[in-house]
Amino acid sequence: MDQDLSGFYEKASADPDLAWAAAGAGRMLGSPSVFEDVVKTICTTNCSWGLTTKMVRELVAQLGDPATGGDGPLTNAFPTPAAMAAQPESFYREVVRAGYRAPHFVTLSRAVAAGDVDLESLAVASFAEIPDEEVERRLIQLPGIGPYAAAHVMMTLGRNSRLILDSWTRPKYARLLGKRSVSDAAILRRFRRFDEHAGLAFWLFVTRDWIAD
Repeated sequence: MDQDLSGFYEKASADPDLAWAAAGAGRMLGSPSVFEDVVKTICTTNCSWGLTTKMVRELVAQLGDPATGGDGPLTNAFPTPAAMAAQPESFYREVVRAGYRAPHFVTLSRAVAAGDVDLESLAVASFAEIPDEEVERRLIQLPGIGPYAAAHVMMTLGRNSRLILDSWTRPKYARLLGKRSVSDAAILRRFRRFDEHAGLAFWLFVTRDWIAD
């Protein structure tokens, strides 16, 4: 909630399609850890939302620490890197039903648990300390993370310069414009005026109908 979006609001107020957001929309919900957001984002790649939620539920139910006063395994905490690192690849294939993501979960969690990869520093570093280009580069080096997933994780960090372009946002944007398709280049041009908040502007554009008037 402490993210300063005043620069975005100033530009949004002058854009007929996004003026509504200037009243205070735009802060993205992030997890308690960057690790959790990375794992959950990998669970969204190349699959239905139903499969995404199934994978996350199994991770929480099978590996998460029980919550004090919790009501069943789905109230468990999200698993730690160490808890995930202790599981073999077969667990992710057979129990979590992660498919091709199974080896990614093993490699990622073991690297984070061993201290070879420091994801949490990305949540506290300033833009001057770690520019967006470097954050994106580090994320794309992770197993299972490509440009879409990197943009998704970056927005949970308050790094809004990259557009989340995937099989849902592209056609949704085209439909809102009354077109069959729109090139990525055209989408990028449309939101370039928002500079470091281009990705946030695009996301709010395609999710406007999620907001009650």
